[in-house]
Amino acid sequence: MAIVGVVLLNHFQERSNADKMRTAMAAIYQDRLLVEGYIYDISLNLLEMRAALQEEKPDQTNSFLAKKIERINRLTGLFQETQLTTAEEKHLRHLVETVEKISGSLSGNISDLAMEANITLAMEDLQKLSSIQLEEGEQILSRTEKIFHSGERFAQLEMVALILILILVQTLVISARVFSSKSNIPYNLN
Repeated sequence: MAIVGVVLLNHFQERSNADKMRTAMAAIYQDRLLVEGYIYDISLNLLEMRAALQEEKPDQTNSFLAKKIERINRLTGLFQETQLTTAEEKHLRHLVETVEKISGSLSGNISDLAMEANITLAMEDLQKLSSIQLEEGEQILSRTEKIFHSGERFAQLEMVALILILILVQTLVISARVFSSKSNIPYNLN
């Protein structure tokens, strides 16, 4: 009964660990790797915007910048759909506000220097968001290592129980031989 109990306990623990691992892998992909891709794409768009501002071609620049802002808005929308930490939410909100300022400056007569300052602010937010991705990824990795180690402990417990049961069975077999030794009385004397 002890072995059956340990095996069942191990089975349910392994099932629970598998579910936790599946959740952790989904979080790493959806909430960390995809988001890092969004951050990279937003950074590229901001750098292209900065380069366009430095070229000083106002006719082409506004339409180009508008397309880049539209792409950034789409990426930040996808970013907002992921599972966000409190710090991510704060920096993402600030990034969205900064992009709105950049967008508003396209229609107004704000200097290129002010727009570049806003692009720099947005890049700083992206850097902070990227470092948060690394921290959160490390935390997920730490949790998955704990899951692996708990599974190893249950497997070791199962092996100890099996060894104890084997020793018990061997003891019973040996003791059964001792009690069933032949007596010297002939069987036909009864």
